[in-house]
Amino acid sequence: MIEIQQLEKYYETTGERVHALKNTNLSINQGENVVIVGKSGSGKSTLLNMISGIDRPSSGSITVNGQNLNDLKENELALWRGSNIGIVFQFYQLLPTLSALDNVLFAMSLVNKIPTKERKAKATRHLEEVGLGDKISKFPNELSGGERQRVAIARAIANDPAIIIADEPTGNLDSKTGEQINNLFDKLNAEGTTILTVTHAHIDHVHYDKVIHIEDGILNEMMQPQTEAAL
Repeated sequence: MIEIQQLEKYYETTGERVHALKNTNLSINQGENVVIVGKSGSGKSTLLNMISGIDRPSSGSITVNGQNLNDLKENELALWRGSNIGIVFQFYQLLPTLSALDNVLFAMSLVNKIPTKERKAKATRHLEEVGLGDKISKFPNELSGGERQRVAIARAIANDPAIIIADEPTGNLDSKTGEQINNLFDKLNAEGTTILTVTHAHIDHVHYDKVIHIEDGILNEMMQPQTEAAL
C-alpha cells in the first residue's frame, strides 16, 4: 500500500539547511493500523506530508496505492489525494464560512467520487458517527476545538479513502469522545482502511499493527505490538 525508498527531505530556513528526513525506507501493507511517535520536530509531520503528497521529497521515491507520487503534477496530486487519502490535520483546516455539514459536502464536491444524490445523507451520517448529529448546521466559530476536530474527522472519511492519515486526531478531545473516535478508526480499519496516526499520547500496542519511532529524521525502530498475554 505504501512503499518509501531512500527518501530524503531538506528545508532551507533563514539560510540554514535542515535535514528533516534521512534515508527513509518504509513499507506499510494494506489494512495496517500504524502509529508514528517521536518528539516535536523529529520528522513525524514531514513524513505524513510526504505520504499524502502535500510536500515533495528532496530525493527518493514514494509509491502509494500503486501510484508513484513523483510522477504526478500538482493538480494531479490534489485530485489523487482527494480520492485516496483522508487527512485529519492537527489544526482542523475547516472553511470558516461553511457549516459543519457543508465542510464535509465541499470535500465530496472536489473529488466527485460520491454520487451527488447520496452526499448529504452520507455526510450527515459521518457527522452523527463523530457525535455531531445535532450540530451539522453550526459554523466552525460556533464549535469548540474538540467539535471542530470531529468535523475534520468526518470530512476525512467522506470520500471513503483507502488511507486515513491523522495528526494527533484525539489531542483536543475529552477522553470519552477520544475513545469514540478511536472506535470509529478501529471499525474503518477492520473494514480494510489503512490508518496512519501521529500521536504524543500513551500508546497501547494492542491497537496497532506497527509502531514507528522517529528521532532526528531517522526511523530508528519498528515494533510489532505486544500481545495481551505479554501485557
